Amino acid sequence: MRPVAPPNSPEAERSVLGACLYSKEALGSVMEILTPEDFYTPANKSVFEVLSDMYHDDKPADIITLSEELKARGILDRLGGQAFVTGLSAGLSTTANAGYHATIIRENSVRRQLIEAGSKIQELALQPEKDTQSVIEEAEQLLFRAAMNRSASDFRHVREIIGPVVAEVEESYKQEGTKISGYRTGFSELDAYTGGLKPGSLTIIAARPSMGKTAFALNIAQFGGKKGENLPVLIFSVEMPAEQLVLRMLAAEAQVNLSMLNTGTFNTDDYKRLNEACKVLAGRNIYINDANDLSAMDFRTRCRRFKNRHPDLGLVVVDYLQLMNSGSGRGFDGRQQEVADISRMLKAAAREINCPVIALSQLSRSVEQRPEKKPMLSDLRDSGAIEQDADVVLLMFRKDYYSEEENNDLTHSNTDIRVAKNRNGSTGVFHIVFQREYTRFRNKGDGF
Repeated sequence: MRPVAPPNSPEAERSVLGACLYSKEALGSVMEILTPEDFYTPANKSVFEVLSDMYHDDKPADIITLSEELKARGILDRLGGQAFVTGLSAGLSTTANAGYHATIIRENSVRRQLIEAGSKIQELALQPEKDTQSVIEEAEQLLFRAAMNRSASDFRHVREIIGPVVAEVEESYKQEGTKISGYRTGFSELDAYTGGLKPGSLTIIAARPSMGKTAFALNIAQFGGKKGENLPVLIFSVEMPAEQLVLRMLAAEAQVNLSMLNTGTFNTDDYKRLNEACKVLAGRNIYINDANDLSAMDFRTRCRRFKNRHPDLGLVVVDYLQLMNSGSGRGFDGRQQEVADISRMLKAAAREINCPVIALSQLSRSVEQRPEKKPMLSDLRDSGAIEQDADVVLLMFRKDYYSEEENNDLTHSNTDIRVAKNRNGSTGVFHIVFQREYTRFRNKGDGF
């Protein structure tokens, strides 16, 4: 029985390469769909790699210039000589179908990746020393990479990356540094520090209990994002059931006292605002997972599945880190090692799904033992790895929490947010106001 060849289309590959030789525009559009690794035939892969380099170097690409480039690299004869290059465009009458043919190549490439992933999954499953959960995690990761149409290549030349980076810098320069390129938090000073939460970043919001870190994260999830964009937001709540989170969000949206919502003692005007808030909140693309036994491995798996269903995922929130377990099946010498493993998985998940992740974290009791209660990075509970893995660390502090004298005003609470770590920007302190009765934070100058 003859072995079955992996999915491939020599005709589509030759047609695409021929179109690239005829039109620079066709080459540019094809490069948005394909990488050299998507080609099955080694010779075609080499040619597309050279054509891509020529495009990036702004060199004209045709039969003559390609032949000279292949000759200069010493691979023309190995590929089949001048006859091979000439044959690429033989019979080609139009470049109009280049994009369609490129899609065929890409689909075949994905199928080959799935076949390869299947073989690796079989190998993993046959290793008795591996625990089942680890096998499932690695298997899903292999399938996710193929499903997200990722290239098998681990290497990207700087010339492929520099263009978009410079374009973003130039855009920021034109707008005098005011451009928010990441996910908008809804807090102007925080956005000024970070430029918005960047895809693949891990932001830690840390505070002592009852400082309002859950409310702060929910406000970012509920009121953040670019106006009119309404990107999907995924919230993992280990501490609190989904119903309580939604009740808090309704109070924040309707500006109705949360305790009155809990007791049903609100008035007619409050009821009207609550009805309007229900409509607004129902229209937001917010999803909640309130499993109380969430492991870091489960988190990564569920994020991956959600990303498959919602490729435009805008933000993920985890409340909170210390209530998670690793789920990796490995033994740890103490809680610090396990928290370090959880922290690494959160960061890895953020990069894998290319989405900002906010994780809430407790601070140690050492804060309470100092005369000055303002938190420091060293107060992050259980592990210094949290600080190491995070791109941004925000430390929350409300003076009135510790002072009965300052605690007389039950409606507004001044809150300091210390940007204690900012991998790609400056650190410092900004101030917001907590409307405690609504569980809503506001910018200092909002005039509420």
